[in-house]
Amino acid sequence: MRWQQAGRPPQRGSSWSLRSWQDGLPEQSDFLATVPNPIDRASAISLCRRAGDEPAAAVHGFVAAMLWGYGMVGYGPFRTARVLHDNDAAAERLQHAAVLARDDGGPAAFDWLARHRLRWLGVAFATKYLYFCAATGSATPALVLDQLVRDWLADHADWRLSREWNVADYRAYVTTVCAWGVELGLPPPDVEMLIFTLAVAALPASQWSQPDLLAASPPPQQSPYESAEPEARDVLDALDEAGEAFAALAASLPARDVDDFERGLRQLRRIVLTRSQ
Repeated sequence: MRWQQAGRPPQRGSSWSLRSWQDGLPEQSDFLATVPNPIDRASAISLCRRAGDEPAAAVHGFVAAMLWGYGMVGYGPFRTARVLHDNDAAAERLQHAAVLARDDGGPAAFDWLARHRLRWLGVAFATKYLYFCAATGSATPALVLDQLVRDWLADHADWRLSREWNVADYRAYVTTVCAWGVELGLPPPDVEMLIFTLAVAALPASQWSQPDLLAASPPPQQSPYESAEPEARDVLDALDEAGEAFAALAASLPARDVDDFERGLRQLRRIVLTRSQ
């Protein structure tokens, strides 16, 4: 594998706008001024190291994870603020999730969050936060499960994981990726990173689709739609919003209907991306 031959380089960090994030989260201005820019996985793990110790540290860790996750995406500060401001005891709940991720592992923390949901926080970004918190301990890892990883598994492993807070699916995902890591001789987070990299490489309009992609892995934190035309980005963002809204109905629908909907979303994304080249 080219990535291994290159010495397993880490992912490049995610750039973000200090001004935009300070405007969106003014109460975090001082903290934001101390965060590396770009922020990479190692920096975010460091900033989550004390997330289980006190609520304020949990908020700092959560903000760091969202910086890594959203990067330059314009609505990142708004969505992050919405989670922190629209939930009772959000900081305390994030702290408890961090403790569980660190001490009991990612699936245990995911299970607890599924039963103590934070409004506006979906699986993709919740697992980013849990990933960094779990990385500060030695229990079972938490692995990021976002749309690109989910789509790649559906397309290449015929494995359709739920967009919903499905505890069994997430536990199976972590268990399976850990087993793949043993077979490949790689830490599970590296397996997840490479799955994402392969998913990005398949996007026809992605700025990361380049020959040396696996030799110098791209940042998953920025939008894979950045190279699309503005009108196409609007459509793609709307499709993502539709997917998030549909997830609320998925638990009450037949599995075949959910599969059809998600397959249709993937096809629509490809059509829009292809036409925007």
